[in-house]
Amino acid sequence: MKRIGLLLLATCLSALAEQENKNDSALADARKAIDKGNAQWVEAWDKADASLIAALFAEDGILMRRNGKLVKGPKEIFEAMKPVLEGTGKGTKATVNTVDVWLDGTTAYETGTYSYKYQENSKPVTDEGRYVTIWRRQNDGTWKIIGDMGVPKN
Repeated sequence: MKRIGLLLLATCLSALAEQENKNDSALADARKAIDKGNAQWVEAWDKADASLIAALFAEDGILMRRNGKLVKGPKEIFEAMKPVLEGTGKGTKATVNTVDVWLDGTTAYETGTYSYKYQENSKPVTDEGRYVTIWRRQNDGTWKIIGDMGVPKN
């Protein structure tokens, strides 16, 4: 009887370890996609290319602007971000630092810090803060943003 109990315990522990490894693998895959998306975000600011930012969002993705206005979908996000990026110009130094990522099925929750450094009226400007981004794995396996909100320090 002891042997059967130990065998059952070993089987359960093995199954739990296997599930944890799958979760670790899924989280690593999500994190890799998020890092790639964040690199594209930084590139968009450097190139002043709103299409790179818009491409990160799902069709139902929402960007919350500083004024609290919600912008929905890649087309509207492109239209909202184009004048912003053109206003700061090429060469904006954007930094995105992921602090944590949680995974719940096909949804990943990311928190972090950001910084934008650019020139405005020939004077250096720094915009810093924290952000929350929600990513969802799409049917084709890619990850897209379904919600993004920055919280400026000032």
